[in-house]
Amino acid sequence: MNFRTLLIVVALLTTCLVSVVKLKQTLEPAVTANVPEQQPANTNDRSVQANLSGASITPEQLLRTKKCVQCNLSGIDLHGVDLSRANLSQTNLTRSNLSQTKLINATLKGAQLNAASLKAANLQGADLGKANLSGADLSQAQLLNTSFSQANLKDAILKQTELRDANLRNASLEHASMQGASLYGAILIHANLKNADLSGADLRYANMENADLRGANLSNARLDWAIMPDGTSYQGTTPY
Repeated sequence: MNFRTLLIVVALLTTCLVSVVKLKQTLEPAVTANVPEQQPANTNDRSVQANLSGASITPEQLLRTKKCVQCNLSGIDLHGVDLSRANLSQTNLTRSNLSQTKLINATLKGAQLNAASLKAANLQGADLGKANLSGADLSQAQLLNTSFSQANLKDAILKQTELRDANLRNASLEHASMQGASLYGAILIHANLKNADLSGADLRYANMENADLRGANLSNARLDWAIMPDGTSYQGTTPY
């Protein structure tokens, strides 16, 4: 092979190499375009928020939303916080710490509060209808005008608790400790008060019609103008 022929071969090879490089550069953008770009995680996505229920919700999130329906908050510590007007319907708050917590006008219908601590809590105007508060400690709590209709308060502690005008219709208060509690004007129609300790309690103007008081301790209780289980008043005709 002479020198001239060698130059021709080198020239042809160089031309082919340049063509290959240009073809590669042309194809690369098309390939890249087919690779989907990874989207950054969106912390505000609704599917993420939907998972913040039950055991995963934090006290901070609950304070911000004031809503956790059918959640599992058993054992949570919420003492001293303000949850006024919160909706905690059918939520599991078993053994939770709600002492000194504000739950004014809150909704806790059907909530599980058995063995919970509600010492000195403020539940004025709250709705605890059909809630389970068996063994709960509500001593010195503010329960003015609170609804406990059909609630389970068996073995609950309600010592020196404010229950004026509370609705306890059809509630179970069997073996409840209610020493020194204020039940002035409370509705206890058809309530189960068997073996309850109401010693020193204020039951003036309370309506206990058809309530079960068998074995209840009423020593030193104030019963002025209260309606007794048989429909009669302790002091005669009730002046309503």
